[in-house]
Amino acid sequence: MRARALQAAVLMLYGAMGLALIAFLAPSTFIGADLEVYQRAGRDLIAEGNPYASTAAYPYVFQYRYPPLLAMLMPVLGWEPLWYALMAGATIGTFLIGVRRGGAAYLLPVVVLGGAWGQVLLNGNVQPAVMLLLALVPVHRRAGAVALAVATMLKLHPVLGVVWYAGRRDWTSLRWFAIASALLLIVQAPWLGEFVRFYVTQEVASPFEQAGFGLRAIHPVLWVLGTAVLAVAAYRWADARAGWLLAVCLQLAALPRVLLVNLALVLSAPFPVARPARR
Repeated sequence: MRARALQAAVLMLYGAMGLALIAFLAPSTFIGADLEVYQRAGRDLIAEGNPYASTAAYPYVFQYRYPPLLAMLMPVLGWEPLWYALMAGATIGTFLIGVRRGGAAYLLPVVVLGGAWGQVLLNGNVQPAVMLLLALVPVHRRAGAVALAVATMLKLHPVLGVVWYAGRRDWTSLRWFAIASALLLIVQAPWLGEFVRFYVTQEVASPFEQAGFGLRAIHPVLWVLGTAVLAVAAYRWADARAGWLLAVCLQLAALPRVLLVNLALVLSAPFPVARPARR
């Protein structure tokens, strides 16, 4: 009876936190809001030869701040019914992997972060696909390495893959990650200069109020130190049960800003992780 009462109390607490998060995110939730940003970048790429051509003219939250790859995919995948079908499929896939690997305990953080997950799904954000790609990383060695390279080129920090594979001494997967990343960089090469310029001048140098809830919003030094500490921890305990979760947390800390919806990325790292890679 005490165990059940404790479980009920935990579920109620998680549920209250989830409802609070949904209420906080509601004002910034608009169906198709993020998809429209991607589509505009795709149109700019075709018409102007630059996916960042018009983005500076829009408010910060409606600016295209990603590598060129996502804009390049929009002429093929940007049709609304197809895009939402893909994101729904990615959501289901991530959930199935999470339950299989994490068991019933996986449902607890889902209750809290379901609002963040739902927000990006309604807005048409690419994050459900990123979450599925991340969920594949500790499950499949080579396919996971390629998935991580694609996720990195969509919206993640490359430090995630390097620390994860180096910490596990998984040099085979690291080679696959490096090769896939190199090929994707070659594909995006004509626009990478524009991306770096925009990223440095707009994203990294954005005002305090645009920094979200990241460590940089408190102080740049804390951002650097926090990222370094998490990098060491993710490297040191890469083979531990929480190794992949530490790597995902490192990714969140390494970004210039961490919005509440980004916290849903931790749902791609349920316990336990796959067995350590062969050395």
